[in-house]
Amino acid sequence: MVLKKTSMLILVFILFFSLGCEKKEEQKVVQKEKPKVNVEVYSVKKEKIPIWVDFSGKTEASKDVSVVARAQGNLEKRFFEPGDYVKKGDALFKIEDSEYVAILDQHKASKRKNEASLKLAMSTYERYKPLVEKELATRAKLDELVADTEQIEALIKADEATIRQAKLNLDYTVVKATTDGVIGRNLIDIGNMVGTSSESLKLAVIVQADPLYVNFTPSEHDLSLINKYKSAKNPKVEVSIPARSDEEVKIYKGEVDFIDNQTDESTGTISMRAIVQNPKNTLLPGSFVEIKLFITDQIPVFALSPSNIMEGQLGSFVFVVNAEGKVETKQVKTEYGNKNVLIIADDSLKEGDKVIVSPTRKLRNGMEVILKEVNSPVLKQAK
Repeated sequence: MVLKKTSMLILVFILFFSLGCEKKEEQKVVQKEKPKVNVEVYSVKKEKIPIWVDFSGKTEASKDVSVVARAQGNLEKRFFEPGDYVKKGDALFKIEDSEYVAILDQHKASKRKNEASLKLAMSTYERYKPLVEKELATRAKLDELVADTEQIEALIKADEATIRQAKLNLDYTVVKATTDGVIGRNLIDIGNMVGTSSESLKLAVIVQADPLYVNFTPSEHDLSLINKYKSAKNPKVEVSIPARSDEEVKIYKGEVDFIDNQTDESTGTISMRAIVQNPKNTLLPGSFVEIKLFITDQIPVFALSPSNIMEGQLGSFVFVVNAEGKVETKQVKTEYGNKNVLIIADDSLKEGDKVIVSPTRKLRNGMEVILKEVNSPVLKQAK
């Protein structure tokens, strides 16, 4: 009886052991039959990628000219509307000129009087000259007539100088534009006295917005990148006003025309300026703008899309497929990045590394994958 029970127990044990082994074998089979993940890979190589650097900046008029009164008097007329485009020489204001006309007439009358006196003096000289030669008149009298003539001639020259100044003062009663540009509102109302104090001299402001300056402040790192890679002495820029997604973005093109020679110690930035074309004056001075500065498309670099780069505890990394067809991570350093392109340092990758450029959410180290080779992930996005 005991032998029978023992045999039964052994039989049950063997049965359970056999079932357990079968389950483990089934699990192993299931694991072995798990499908591989399909991934897209880019075999990295140095390629010529258009590199643009993004900045924010503010516009500034290329000329900002004050319209000032150079004559005193009541402001009588205004010949423009605020916001008009004016040209150099256009009449802008009229100052009361009656006093200046009277002064000019007075100087002209003085000149006419002196011219008449000169005529009489010269006539007298001509009559006395033969008498002196015949010793019928004294030499002293003749010398006196010569002195009178020269004195009157000097008075006439003085009259001519004062007439020129009087005409100039009269001309100043018509205030004209000294440059082309858009004129703002009049700063002094019609009917007020102008030109009598520093506060009453400035009548309006003309700004020249074509071309237009754009000021921005790259960091030392950005400037180092620009100087390292730029293809032109004056890199080109594209400027636009931030717009809603449903608005058409207007692009204003130009180039960098100034880079400061020292860094602002408090901010670590450098002043830089671009000059852009604004033929229709649609971009106003004082506007905040977005700036895209073109560096180069001539220097081969390792470049990836920002979506291909992950961040971990050790820093930036990419997923690559090794020679065994398995996924592994590789730490990388970036030299520059924007929303479309990341430039990878030369010592981070080597030619032929197969970087995974498809979505990487489910990838893990050691996974076996099926590869599909694709072209550069950034060439189609880069401008």
